[in-house]
Amino acid sequence: MFIIRKMFKNDLTLILKIEGAITERNFVIWSNEISYLIKRADRQIILEFCEVTSLIPKAVNILIELITNDMYLLNCPIFAKNMLHSAGLAKNVLD
Repeated sequence: MFIIRKMFKNDLTLILKIEGAITERNFVIWSNEISYLIKRADRQIILEFCEVTSLIPKAVNILIELITNDMYLLNCPIFAKNMLHSAGLAKNVLD
């Protein structure tokens, strides 16, 4: 199970903290939620992953498909960073 919490919001930026495990069991929910959040975004989004305990590669692939120029990922697991870099999205990964 995972939770997406709003940590900060102003006119320019929205920071969302993702907590828990994104697994095969909740992958469809993850896909739907992240798609919804990205499509409704009217400002820069930062997804913060420091509390993620498990993340399947399919979940990262969804991010790769949906990521926009105004979306950044913070504290991703190393394999997710590598996938994003390989997809040409290094500028969207914050260290």
